[in-house]
Amino acid sequence: MPAVWLAANLASACRRDGVDVTIDWEGIDQFVRALDATAKVAPEDIAGAMFEEGESIMGKSKGDTPVDFGNLRASGHVKRPEIRRDAAEVVLAYGTDYAVFVHEIRDATHTVGKAKFLESNMNAAASGMAQRLASRIKRRWKMRWGNAVR
Repeated sequence: MPAVWLAANLASACRRDGVDVTIDWEGIDQFVRALDATAKVAPEDIAGAMFEEGESIMGKSKGDTPVDFGNLRASGHVKRPEIRRDAAEVVLAYGTDYAVFVHEIRDATHTVGKAKFLESNMNAAASGMAQRLASRIKRRWKMRWGNAVR
């Protein structure tokens, strides 16, 4: 993945979502090395941020999961990111054969939890997700490049 393409697309996405990430460099040689390094690590950093966001959503979802014996709640998990050339994917799932029924039947009465336990938390997390992801990525980049990242 060319460094310039990655930087342009990441900058475009950040501008579109109102997120500001600034990296300061002194000297063109240092900038070119950093940009090349960013292109190599950015997909992993972005996928890692997505995984962290998925874990946060899953934690909230488990709090809303109906409980009879606890098997459904215990089966909730976030799969490790799958990184492809132009995308990263993180999957949140429940691993029982009855999860979809419990999730979709809205008129069922639950003493603990509610229907739509994953969907409702995904929808709630959508607001502000771009900013949270940018903050997570920025934190990772600060660990890599220190004070150059603002």
